[in-house]
Amino acid sequence: MKITKEFSNFDVFAIVKELDTILRKGTISNIYEVHDLLILKINTPSGKQNLIIKKDSRINITEYDYPIPAYPRQYIRTLRKFLKNRKVLSVTQYKFDRIILIELTDREEGSWTFVIELFNKGNFLLLDQNDIIIIAKKYRKFKDRTILAKKEYSFPISQQKDFFSINKKDFVALFEASDNEIVRDISRKLRVSGLYSEEICYRARIDKKILGENLSEEDFNALFDSFKGLRNQLLFGSIDAHIISDEQGNEVTVLPFETEIYKDFEKIRFPTFNAAVDDFYSKIDYNAIKTPKDQAVIKQIENQEKILENQQEYLKELKMKKKKYYTIGDFLYANFNSLEKLLSVVFNARKKGFNWEEINEKLQQAKIQGLDGAEFFEKVLPAMNQLLIRVNENEVYLDLRKSLGENANSIYSKGKKAEKKIKGTVIAMNETKQKIEKLILKKDSIDLGIDFLIKKPKKKWYEKFRWFNSSDGFLIIGGRDATSNEIIFKKHLDGNDLVFHTSFPGSPFVVIKNPNNKEITPETINEAAEFVASYSRAWKENWGVVDIFYVEPTQLSKTPPSGEYLQKGSFIISGKKNLIKNVKTEITIGLIFAELNGGSSTERDILYPKIIGGPEVAIKKQTNVTVTLIPSKSSNLTAGRIAKEIKSFYLKNVEKDLKKWVEILSIDDIILFLPTGSSMVKS
Repeated sequence: MKITKEFSNFDVFAIVKELDTILRKGTISNIYEVHDLLILKINTPSGKQNLIIKKDSRINITEYDYPIPAYPRQYIRTLRKFLKNRKVLSVTQYKFDRIILIELTDREEGSWTFVIELFNKGNFLLLDQNDIIIIAKKYRKFKDRTILAKKEYSFPISQQKDFFSINKKDFVALFEASDNEIVRDISRKLRVSGLYSEEICYRARIDKKILGENLSEEDFNALFDSFKGLRNQLLFGSIDAHIISDEQGNEVTVLPFETEIYKDFEKIRFPTFNAAVDDFYSKIDYNAIKTPKDQAVIKQIENQEKILENQQEYLKELKMKKKKYYTIGDFLYANFNSLEKLLSVVFNARKKGFNWEEINEKLQQAKIQGLDGAEFFEKVLPAMNQLLIRVNENEVYLDLRKSLGENANSIYSKGKKAEKKIKGTVIAMNETKQKIEKLILKKDSIDLGIDFLIKKPKKKWYEKFRWFNSSDGFLIIGGRDATSNEIIFKKHLDGNDLVFHTSFPGSPFVVIKNPNNKEITPETINEAAEFVASYSRAWKENWGVVDIFYVEPTQLSKTPPSGEYLQKGSFIISGKKNLIKNVKTEITIGLIFAELNGGSSTERDILYPKIIGGPEVAIKKQTNVTVTLIPSKSSNLTAGRIAKEIKSFYLKNVEKDLKKWVEILSIDDIILFLPTGSSMVKS
């Protein structure tokens, strides 16, 4: 069974309904490109979402961690310029086609539209309020339309009849005189995928290969009823998302609801179509984007092996040269008298005025006659001032300006040079072999890392705030800003809790949660105070110590005195405050691992890296992998740089089998736990 790797218009319809509910009112915070995937990070009312779009196959929200490249291409930088901070107004499907429209808020102009075309190898386009193309992934020309920058965008021509409103009469008229197979006609004229065209025929119990002109009225009644039932299932039925596997257990397709064709196949069911799509396509994505961590080392090994191969060829050549030159030199000395006589004949002939042609002819005759020394003669080369002789299978050129001894020494010298080069080449080869051995060891020692995409664990309710668990097991939460301070006050403050704040403005609203009405220990109170101090304005101002107070919830009110206004995140305190003086500003960032089950994606267990942050005593009770920070005005390190240093420290200090899990730790996750302002690692 063929694996389906792209969305049908049915799939687009189903996914868009879910996406519109989740993404509406969300704000685009960033855009990334991974391989041929576009990822939009969107902050929604229900939390942060990663919208992933594959240019020619599908769109969905992903819960998996995709490897984000460090340097975006120009196209992505331009998209960021136009899309960041825009709010999503709606997500819709265009005329039951494989086109998704994401309507975005304006910036003084009108609403813009991000168009996603999941056909013809896919395209992404951004349109302004007048449907003028601002930027497109691809600029193209088709028979019926053109996609060019600064030109009006036009949609592709729709199907002959509207899928949602076509009646029986028009349905029959499309096919009754056709000489094409009915399954192909339904797919082409109603613009539905092959699967759903077959499904319509299958439900109607009509042979899919029958020609339209051969169908009876009864056949058309059955076909239209089948079509209408499928349409109603899409429009009004509930989502029953599932992944279908073949007889070998291979996942072949993902569908939003049940089909008759796949009724008896193995299925993995999901609560939403988005979840099913995410699970199905994440496996396909991984096979496309994975890059072995040892790839660079493998490349180095290949390069060194090529060098070694060249060195071996060169060594072989040098050994042949050495043997050749020493053999020739030995031969010259062994036949010194005969060859010297040959040279004398040449020299004397020249003195007597014979030209080179005559000398050449005389020596050829002497060779035939078998005169001593002439048997080695081949010819004279006047232009080169050389005499060519043959030594065994080798041609030897003797310089007529030199004596035979000088010629012999010159040839021996070539042999000695070759011998010297042999020694150098052998040394170089040994060095290359050592490099290869070291690289192989390095390759073998590299932890190949995670070989599958990982789904992030669901955040607990308190993880949207600042938080930590005290050394005595109390949950302590604090706001990140005025809005989250307000949320904690209104939704998460109970009568048995304690509330902490600084004695000056610019502090998180911090609460020790005490749902079981336990006695809150002095250690927990001191840790909460240190937590407040470290995430307050004191850090940015580089204050080493500050005063903190705490009160009971009953002492707080959101009702200001008559005629006064209370800002968001602020509150009125009545009664006595419990003061804690000279609380230090210091935060410890620790690393723990959450044990997760791989789920349907993999049978392997996952040790997902998670950051915790708070007072040193509390954090070190939970992990021994920690970094402690203090405020510093002299440090010019950005939050990103500090976070990278912390991650680097973790990588160096965890056990070998945990390093691969630390690799997937997001720098952004570390930044979330850093106080506002400059920091430095405590020595």
